[in-house]
Amino acid sequence: MKKTIIISICSRSFNRGLLNLLNSISKNSILSGFKTIILIVINNKEKISNSQNKEIKNLLKKKFFKIIYEGREGVSYARNKSLNLMKKIKFDYGCFLDDDCVIKKNYFEENLLFIKKNKCDVVTGPQINISKKIHHKIFERNFDHKKKLAWASTNNVFFKKKIITNKLNFSEKVTRFGFGEDQLFFLNISKKGYIIIWNKNSKVYETKKKQKEKFNWFVNRNLRYGLTGKLIDYEFYGNKVGFFVNLFKILINIIFSLLSISKILSSPTQNTYFFMAYILRSIGRFLCIFLKN
Repeated sequence: MKKTIIISICSRSFNRGLLNLLNSISKNSILSGFKTIILIVINNKEKISNSQNKEIKNLLKKKFFKIIYEGREGVSYARNKSLNLMKKIKFDYGCFLDDDCVIKKNYFEENLLFIKKNKCDVVTGPQINISKKIHHKIFERNFDHKKKLAWASTNNVFFKKKIITNKLNFSEKVTRFGFGEDQLFFLNISKKGYIIIWNKNSKVYETKKKQKEKFNWFVNRNLRYGLTGKLIDYEFYGNKVGFFVNLFKILINIIFSLLSISKILSSPTQNTYFFMAYILRSIGRFLCIFLKN
């Protein structure tokens, strides 16, 4: 009997990015050896048209896909819609991908081999932005190959079904500034004893977007990283412990900003961006202390 893989994708609407991702999934030939279910959650009350549905069907060829809708606006609502459905389905492996990314034709083969060989529960890896703008490098996670991690991001994660056989959901509180639900979810997964490992060869490629090329996007994003970081810490550790964890991380960000300045002669542009990123994140964490939960 074929094993089953579920691929979950959340999208705000039918768009070119979603089609590009589905096209890259269809090129993973190893999926022909599995029962593959592609679950597309549209975070919108408006349903896609018959012609759009047909375009998706033509891209995926004989692969089974299901489109569901979440009318409440917010990424956590969409992810939970998908998660709750996945909990009801019998499958072996799951995958979360974002609709602004594409994968290579060996993505699933790479992760299937890795998860078996390394006896882990969750695999995550790099999200590489194809833009040449240097500020995107600030957001790229990078670790030693096979390093054990505390959390994964839903832009690139492959996992065993057993990690979702619990009551955990994506938090609807921490997404006040637009993201953070995936980090908290996988922190809680890790807390339950499941093993998350970094695979440097499990790559996804983020497509270029005009609004992300601008400097004000970089400033806004880092500030919101800080604001969201505080919310995650308070929910994960509780308000009392979270308060001190947040203060500690403000200090750590300031230290990293100073280290960036000390290395500015070796790589002026890159270290200037790192300096600004750490300062903005520390400011975000500090300001969020005074905001009501």
